[in-house]
Amino acid sequence: MNPDIRLLSTAIRLEPNDRAALMAYIPGFLSPQECRQVVELAAGCPEHEGLVGSDGDKASIRKSNIRIILPRPENEWLFAKIEAAALHLNKEYKYDLKGFYEGMQFATYERDGHYGWHSDFGRGVYSVRKLSLAIQLSDPSEYEGGEFEFMASKEPAPKEIGSLIAFPSFLVHRVCPVTRGKRMSLVSWISGPSFR
Repeated sequence: MNPDIRLLSTAIRLEPNDRAALMAYIPGFLSPQECRQVVELAAGCPEHEGLVGSDGDKASIRKSNIRIILPRPENEWLFAKIEAAALHLNKEYKYDLKGFYEGMQFATYERDGHYGWHSDFGRGVYSVRKLSLAIQLSDPSEYEGGEFEFMASKEPAPKEIGSLIAFPSFLVHRVCPVTRGKRMSLVSWISGPSFR
């Protein structure tokens, strides 16, 4: 055995963090009025199709419409509120976070809209995502289907309007197909230096 490897394997001491891979939920994070404000803010941003697919079907993995909300004076309150929540939650996650590296993604899922199993973490710009935060903007009575699920959990995330779901960006999750109405959500990612 290489002596350097043996030394590395015996020299480390780690403090376990059982919360580092859990989901967190904050009910009523945004009021219904604040949710309407977010929808109005998004309406002023360009919309494009959020399609991801394979095998010739361009929407087999994801079918939605998205708008990117970038920081501006009129939405400073929203970025500040989400940042404060992320910092509070990170007392448990204990990630090395630096802040927003991307704009927030406002997504709408109408009939048959979905996003199959995926993680928010990956190559390139996605490699610095550490904490994902999703906010439900639609009242659950306005749509059917569209459950937000984690592969690691048997229970779907709560659907209450204004609720915030936070999770490590590497957790695999999905949005089930919407069968009626329109589901709206806001997702943001808090980034930091590469995992090491």
